[in-house]
Amino acid sequence: MAVISEPHLPWELLDLTFSEAIREPFYLGVAALFLVLLLFLYLLRKFRRELIPAFSDAEGAVQITPNALHELVRKSCENLESVHSPSTKIVHRQGKLRLHVRLQVDADCKIKETRTALRQRVEQVLVGNLGLKNFGGVDVVVKGFRETK
Repeated sequence: MAVISEPHLPWELLDLTFSEAIREPFYLGVAALFLVLLLFLYLLRKFRRELIPAFSDAEGAVQITPNALHELVRKSCENLESVHSPSTKIVHRQGKLRLHVRLQVDADCKIKETRTALRQRVEQVLVGNLGLKNFGGVDVVVKGFRETK
């Protein structure tokens, strides 16, 4: 025999135990609304278009999308034979733009030289070609090693 719960008055909802409350439509609706709100805020943050100012002059301003910076790092890593699977995080700190690059390297890779080569390539494009004034450098995190063949 199924037990049908009777509707509760609003002040009675506060006195319910957890097992009783999860069966109440009111609490289920509030929980679903909360989850939808969290999902919406996550998607809003994920897809926001933050432009990074490169420079501006009398003719106008030049800005860079985060996608373009991710692509720049990926293409710079393609030319380095011992670097694989780069991912980039853009960090603004004290008015400076820093790139945190996570990558896999070959087991016999000389990380110091690889970091220097990557930094020089990215800096040459951002500062030399695009005129970015607030570039603060590249931080490298090695997230794994690959066996060399």
